[in-house]
Amino acid sequence: MNLTPLDAVRSYYQSLAPGRRADLMDLLDPHVVLEVPEGFPGGGGTYTGLKAYLEDFLYNFYGTFDLQTAPSEYLNAGETIVALGRHRGHALPTGVMIDTPFAHVWTVRDGRLVRGRMFTDTAALCIAAGARTGARQ
Repeated sequence: MNLTPLDAVRSYYQSLAPGRRADLMDLLDPHVVLEVPEGFPGGGGTYTGLKAYLEDFLYNFYGTFDLQTAPSEYLNAGETIVALGRHRGHALPTGVMIDTPFAHVWTVRDGRLVRGRMFTDTAALCIAAGARTGARQ
């Protein structure tokens, strides 16, 4: 894969759309590390590898929220890209609408995302989800 770090991160957000999982798999390093804040509804902590990302994080995330993750700005620092934007949608358990900012810090090597650090308002997400907080089970 011959994408610049910025192009890889932009492609990641496009690959979150329904029907684009193959694109997502091409962008993620097999040993990707995703760091999610403790208290994140559906499960905070560190997810290592594709299986953990897909089956643990993504499954729980989409089981709790129907959101669009829409970046509005990118900060380019070489192999580190910061995406700033908003999560918009609703919590599935409650139907409560969500519109909260996020900052994602990505490390990209050889056109693949190797590390993601996710920052957002976990308290607002917990309230919207009916206070289902994120200790993994």
